[in-house]
Amino acid sequence: MKNIFRPLALAALVAASACAFANNDAKEIFSDNFNSKSASLKNWTLDKCPKGASIKFVNEGPDKSRCIKITSNERAALKITKHITGLNPNTFYRVSAKVKTQDVKGDSVHGRYMEGRGAVLYLDVFDKNSDQPWNASKFLYGTNDWQEVYMDFVSDEKGETYVSCGLGFPGGTYNGGKSKGTVWYDDVKITETPKSALYIRESKHTILAIDPKHVTVDDKTVDEWLKSLDKAYDAYEELLGCVPYGGRKISILTTPGMEAGYWALAGNPILWNDNVNVKSVLEKFKSNKDWGFGILHEIGHVFSAGTAIGDGYGSWNWNDEIFANFRMSYALDKYEAVMSQNTFYMGDNIGYYKRAYKNCIAKGNLDSGDAIHYTLMRIAEIYGWDVYKKAFRELYATPDSELGRFKNNYEKFLCFMKYVSKAASEIAGYSVDVTRTCYTPKELEMIKAALTK
Repeated sequence: MKNIFRPLALAALVAASACAFANNDAKEIFSDNFNSKSASLKNWTLDKCPKGASIKFVNEGPDKSRCIKITSNERAALKITKHITGLNPNTFYRVSAKVKTQDVKGDSVHGRYMEGRGAVLYLDVFDKNSDQPWNASKFLYGTNDWQEVYMDFVSDEKGETYVSCGLGFPGGTYNGGKSKGTVWYDDVKITETPKSALYIRESKHTILAIDPKHVTVDDKTVDEWLKSLDKAYDAYEELLGCVPYGGRKISILTTPGMEAGYWALAGNPILWNDNVNVKSVLEKFKSNKDWGFGILHEIGHVFSAGTAIGDGYGSWNWNDEIFANFRMSYALDKYEAVMSQNTFYMGDNIGYYKRAYKNCIAKGNLDSGDAIHYTLMRIAEIYGWDVYKKAFRELYATPDSELGRFKNNYEKFLCFMKYVSKAASEIAGYSVDVTRTCYTPKELEMIKAALTK
């Protein structure tokens, strides 16, 4: 569930604006079938094609009409892009296209097969000032006859977005982004998302917008779960002293465009993989009041990705997978909340991380984020959570340029501990070095070995 984007946004939330959607007769906002006399690739922005690749009009559409054909003999990320304006700000829209593919696949890169993202329709923003820098349709591989693909998105504050019809993808996760083969596109459309297409519930800090097929519980249960997420949000704010995206609500949106190995990815919206067992999260909350590890984790990431204080992640942050879970630990402790991590925990979930620590120690290393997480929680047990509230506030208020340059993650770890030690000294009333009071020399050696690999 690694967060690979770092959007930053400052404008304030307009009341209820991000919950706008159309009725079932969705209004068409944009359409291009590439078949009119005025149709031209000049209406789109085209990537420059390398040798062995091309983007062109052909009369090979579903009815032998004109369409776009993108082909490449080598792995590539090629696209045509349309800048869409005039959208209503903070409104759910659906973009769709008809797609056909032939022999779309990845290739071996440095001895590893990289599937890439195949033929894919996607948002092409990749702008640090955008809450939602991307989203995508399902990825098509191999040879497929004409079919419609889609994705939903939330328009930005300016009512603009960029839509791309692509072969391959400019970014990538574990399976890479680039692909090769041939893809045809036709009938690209944008409509306001029909009311029946998304199940939408709204709370103080969150907007849930998911495919209705995932909802097997009643509205009251969903609303109670969202209130739990609101409490987590409030706890994260209390711990860090700041909020993401200028305080705008965080949407949680199901998307077909994500690899099977990813449960969700942080941003605004948090993109929730439509192909995972989404409904089980709501069902676990109904049966056990389980707040849900995955979404709490992603909201934890959002407090780095969209934080308008400091540099978000900050140069001192050596591993936000650790810190996303650490923020969660504070929320669970504060509200004595229930959450499952192999077993159910009520409130403090230090036991889960302590087991990871013991397993690592038995192997003679601390090469685990969960194990290091446990050592951070030991500090909170000794000095209280206020030590971290003070440390985070000062860190987020300190420009990266004043923190110095770090050679490795262990130096970042020591930088963080310097701020924690300063806070502990203020609380204790005497000088404290937490690397001495809360770690053994052997533990520090093992952490150094893990963080300097």
